[in-house]
Amino acid sequence: MTTLEELAVVERDAKDHFRLGVKLVELAAAVLSDHSLQNVSEPFLRELAARTQGTVHLAVPFGDEVVYIAKVESSHTLGMTSRIGARVPMYCTALGKSILAHYPVERVEEIIRGGLPARTPRTITSPADLRTELERVRAQGYAIDDQENELGVRCVGAPIFDYTGKVVGAISVSGPANRLTLERSLELAPGVRNTAQMISKRMGYPR
Repeated sequence: MTTLEELAVVERDAKDHFRLGVKLVELAAAVLSDHSLQNVSEPFLRELAARTQGTVHLAVPFGDEVVYIAKVESSHTLGMTSRIGARVPMYCTALGKSILAHYPVERVEEIIRGGLPARTPRTITSPADLRTELERVRAQGYAIDDQENELGVRCVGAPIFDYTGKVVGAISVSGPANRLTLERSLELAPGVRNTAQMISKRMGYPR
């Protein structure tokens, strides 16, 4: 394990427990470059980016986080600093909340027990508030990250399902908060949801 730690394949936390490391995520990203979800999604992501003028991401679950496996940059000069292979928390991102809203209750509670540290002053840190938020996301079919993960950045996300009905990923449109206002986010939300639904159908989702 010491060797794996030196290679960044595993990481040691404050409690001296091991978890998967950055190098393994990078290797997974390389494998995911030929992922069927990415291949199916690519034309939809490009169309969504062109239509919304925002930066579009595709992500899949990775433990308590999501990993970016595809990105289409905004046509605006000021782009997003995210990169393929990077991980972000589920509980405070549009991508993550879109996925988390369709997880079994037991898994949601497990993630909540892992802690909901504030990433910004807008982060939902109350378990009760997060449960309410996930109910809202599940009902409306999309999630909004209102500067909860990074101040100055707002995102709209929606879940993707496979042929078994399992949530396997999510897409999002992101942008600077001064351009992607909350009002604009709500305007874009149905389109993001519809794009995610079209990708789900291509993945064999029957609904």
